[in-house]
Amino acid sequence: MHWSFLSRSPNLEEHGSEPECPAPLAPPLNEPVAYFAAVVRGEIPVHPLSSLETNMIVTQILYAARESARTGQSVDLPTR
Repeated sequence: MHWSFLSRSPNLEEHGSEPECPAPLAPPLNEPVAYFAAVVRGEIPVHPLSSLETNMIVTQILYAARESARTGQSVDLPTR
């Protein structure tokens, strides 16, 4: 995978519609501390979007975006 900060995002005029907003999260997913406490107590499983693996991928993407912005070059991401 390859990330470039210089890539252009599609704009609304090209798609002709407003972006859809997701439904609000239900408790305890809607509040970070309550969610964390519920996971630690074993009351709920870890949500896939909150997993360590997902957050490591997000961190790699953010690093690549910063590096691309700093250098003006594309940055390759590790493949899985």
